[in-house]
Amino acid sequence: MLLAASVSAALVGGALVYGLDHGPAAGTPGRPHASASSPPDVAEAPPAPLPDMPASAPSRPESTAKADPFESLAHKVDRLGRSPDPVDAFAAYNLVTACVWARDHEGWMARHILPSDRAMLPTPQQACGDIASDQIQSRLRWLERAALAGVHHAATEMLREGPDGLGLANSDIDAPENASWKQRVDAALEAGVHTCDPDSLESRVNAYESGQGVAPDRTKALTYWVAYMECRRRLVGQPSAILANADSVTQRMGRSLTADQIAQALSAGHALARDARPLPGDS
Repeated sequence: MLLAASVSAALVGGALVYGLDHGPAAGTPGRPHASASSPPDVAEAPPAPLPDMPASAPSRPESTAKADPFESLAHKVDRLGRSPDPVDAFAAYNLVTACVWARDHEGWMARHILPSDRAMLPTPQQACGDIASDQIQSRLRWLERAALAGVHHAATEMLREGPDGLGLANSDIDAPENASWKQRVDAALEAGVHTCDPDSLESRVNAYESGQGVAPDRTKALTYWVAYMECRRRLVGQPSAILANADSVTQRMGRSLTADQIAQALSAGHALARDARPLPGDS
């Protein structure tokens, strides 16, 4: 979601801080960002579309056997994928997805990234190592296991991937053949709400405010927004600006609500965030 040197600098900078999501494979339909991919009060149009870099697996303590510093990528993926911890399953998914992205965008990077900058990005050989084809085929299974457990960012990643890993256009979400997958995504988003996952909470805010997939309900939208802000405060360790500074999202939603509805949403949102429990080792 983001000509030569300026494009290179922007893309490499994003890759170095691992702040972007992975883009579509070459020759496959583009993936729409889930509604939770940007803060609800931001309406700026994105730059000209370019393939997004894959997000690396967040740094988390691994819950199973100690990692061998000399283990191969295939062994690491296998160890994480076999772990009973869903946080490890998401780490396995991220490692394999980084390989898929690097492999499928190798030609694109050769055409659009300066040689000096390409040296700062992982090559397909570096990203893939000895990862096997059956591990690549397992990545969506690992992703869904993590998402249904409420691992942070997994539910919206599941939405971006679509039912077959090729992405999903908004017009396809309600297709009859995707009904079972859509139910599982909804269950994953709900699981994320109860682990204080900001992505899942943002998705709920946007859905209830816009009426996408659900009946519009500004009281519920405000409830999830308050919970989102509180969860962000807990995760980042910074005080919430909500209420004190009357943020624009609260003002926008509050214009159509009564004082009692606002009070109800604030109370429910604070309670939702207070009762949410992130998984051990998640962030």
